[in-house]
Amino acid sequence: MQPRPKIRRFPRVQAEHAVMVRLLGVRPFEEFARTRIIGPGGCMFVSEESLGFGSLMELSIAVQGRVLKTDSRVVYEIRKSPTEHQVGVEFLRISTADRAFLETLVGRKNAGPALN
Repeated sequence: MQPRPKIRRFPRVQAEHAVMVRLLGVRPFEEFARTRIIGPGGCMFVSEESLGFGSLMELSIAVQGRVLKTDSRVVYEIRKSPTEHQVGVEFLRISTADRAFLETLVGRKNAGPALN
C-alpha cells in the first residue's frame, strides 16, 4: 500500500511578514511575530510563547503595504526552544478581498521569483 499524499485545501508559500498576534479568551496576550509560511487559508508564524492548540486569536498581517485582518485558530504548535514556537493557524474569518489578495500573492510566488 502506497502512502497517500497530503492534500491541502489552500496552497502555501514561504513568506516573512510582520504579524500582530492578539490571543482571545481567558488569558489575554499580545505579541509581534513574523510569518514563515502564508496562504489564503492560514499561516505559520514563530511565537516566543506557547499559545496552545485550539486557541483563538486575531491576527493583523502586514503584506506589501496592506494590513490583512483575520480571526484564526491554532491547528498545530511545534516547540523549537523555550522561546521559539512554530504556530500554524487556520483563518476562520477573513474578508473576501483579503483572501483574494493572498491567492494572488501565492500564485505569483509559485509562478516566479520570491516576492515579499
